[in-house]
Amino acid sequence: MLMSRASTLILLGILTILTPFSGLPSSFRSLLAVIFGASVFAIGFSLRAREAESAQAATTEPAPPTEVSPI
Repeated sequence: MLMSRASTLILLGILTILTPFSGLPSSFRSLLAVIFGASVFAIGFSLRAREAESAQAATTEPAPPTEVSPI
C-alpha cells in the first residue's frame, strides 16, 4: 500500500523535526537534512505542477460542435 504525496510530506516533516534529537553524528544528521529537504521540495513541486495542470484543464473551454443534430 502506497502513501499519498500529502501523507509522505507530513511524514517527512515529522522526521525533519525529530532529526536533531536523534543522537546521530552531526555529519549524518546534515546528510539526512539534505535528503529530507530535497524530498520535500520534489513532492511540493510535483503537487504544485499537478494543481496547475488541473486548473488549466478546468479553464479550457470545450470546442464548439461541428455538426448540429436535426432533433
